[in-house]
Amino acid sequence: MENSTDLSREQDANDIVTFLYGRNDSTSETIVSGFSKFSQVYEKVFKAVNFNGYVETARTAAELFPSKREDVNILDVAAGTGLCAGELYTHGFRKLDALDPSMGMLDEARKKALYNQYFNVAMGENTLDIESDTYDAVTISGMSTVIMKQLPLKAFEELIRIVKPGGYIINATFYKVFPEDGDEHAQMFRSNMKTLTTQGKWEQFQFRRFKEYVQGEDGAVSTHRVL
Repeated sequence: MENSTDLSREQDANDIVTFLYGRNDSTSETIVSGFSKFSQVYEKVFKAVNFNGYVETARTAAELFPSKREDVNILDVAAGTGLCAGELYTHGFRKLDALDPSMGMLDEARKKALYNQYFNVAMGENTLDIESDTYDAVTISGMSTVIMKQLPLKAFEELIRIVKPGGYIINATFYKVFPEDGDEHAQMFRSNMKTLTTQGKWEQFQFRRFKEYVQGEDGAVSTHRVL
């Protein structure tokens, strides 16, 4: 692409999305840097390739919390520019915080003024500066699948720690990362999910496959309940 911000061609958008989701040999640092680089055109890019992950995530949250949504405390992980926050807001959710490793993306999200707190931090072996049992739910939509597949067990343990018992972790991504015969590079991700279940830290509450996650590929919303 000669001009990374020119979205006059559909291929431009597809090229950017492919770059942002990363190749399996991409480093997390490279991907996060890419999100910052394209933060100002991110929403145009992902709408051009029919990204629906954030819509399905918010829909699931609304189903899980049918009433008093204004009192539900949610951390939006890989919050990006706040696409999911916008959908959550339309469903009546108001207590929203954002976590994202890309400052460029969070700068765009701040313009919408939908989040109350902004955590510019990456998930990993680190301990989040958030008190235990803070949130009723965590939402994840649009996280780079390469980053997700590289996350250590500690990252998911941290999400469980900050969610109240009985709360939910809602993760929308490509369907292919979930089946055992799916993405071969997602074996660690699937193993982590199973380990946390075996350890009694969470349980699978709901799993829903849907069409058109992004670029015509099927997605799935995987919801776990914290025990």
